[in-house]
Amino acid sequence: MFKLFRSESSQDSPVPYTVYPSSLFCLGLGYALWHPEPHETGEPQIGDVGYVSRGAFIRLFNINTSKEDYAVTFWDAPFEPTDTLPEGVFRADRRHAPIAPDQYRSRGVYRRETSGSVSV
Repeated sequence: MFKLFRSESSQDSPVPYTVYPSSLFCLGLGYALWHPEPHETGEPQIGDVGYVSRGAFIRLFNINTSKEDYAVTFWDAPFEPTDTLPEGVFRADRRHAPIAPDQYRSRGVYRRETSGSVSV
């Protein structure tokens, strides 16, 4: 189940920030972050380009240069912003099964409920 992030020859114990996303990735609902809170680079925004390191998303830049709120000012930019892409370049994701609000758990994690009442 964890072959996506671990090789068979690995003698090291798996670390949580690789086990957690690999066990949820198989559900087809995206990539889970072990550290979902924002990095020093700022709150993630639509259009961010970055990478995942040790379970955290690190923002490099945002493709939307029209809003200052989306700008990543943490890094010294070694490049000039480019012109805006033409309309229709990006298409909406028309999934057959959108992600619905629910509880998504790793394999091997179960939910148990119990209830009771007492009257005196």
